[in-house]
Amino acid sequence: MPRKNMQKEKRKQILEALDACLLKKPFLKTSIKDIAKEAGVNHGLMHYYFKSKDDILLHYIDFTIENYNAIYAEWFESISKTGMNEKEIIEEAIKLMIGKITLNADLSRIFIEIWEIALYNKKVRERLKKMYAVWESTLDNLLMRLGKNKKISKSLSKSMVAFAEGIALFSIIFEGKDYPIEPVLNNFQRYVSHMLDTL
Repeated sequence: MPRKNMQKEKRKQILEALDACLLKKPFLKTSIKDIAKEAGVNHGLMHYYFKSKDDILLHYIDFTIENYNAIYAEWFESISKTGMNEKEIIEEAIKLMIGKITLNADLSRIFIEIWEIALYNKKVRERLKKMYAVWESTLDNLLMRLGKNKKISKSLSKSMVAFAEGIALFSIIFEGKDYPIEPVLNNFQRYVSHMLDTL
């Protein structure tokens, strides 16, 4: 395997290791040694792949964006061959977003902590802004492809991202009986479908 590919693979292992570490304890309590051990990388060689623990976190956010973009691209390619109408495709896009992102408890737990870090760390805040811009743009492009005008698609994509992130937060903080998520998600999907019918 060429050296560049090996380095890329090691970096990926480290980013996946950070993900695993963040499910066990907070970022501030996670050391470079913890990440190295989880990744199976010699602690002394970590600086060869990343400058610092903060650098790993910034690349982790980018890594997450890339992963979910790849999931979306694969989904869109497969669904565009099904012959579904625009309303059905948007409904399926909402289901994908809810299933893969909003109700992904591990992802939500990690990103709640990253939001907190972003309050005091400008670089992390900028990476999160980039992440949300990419997510909104992805939904916006889907709506535009399906014939919605730019103003409507931008507004709807922003609303969908904000709603999804709010529900992700609620799903972690509240227990199911205190805040039943399923009816709220079903109502949101009906609301979006109704909006699309009237546009």
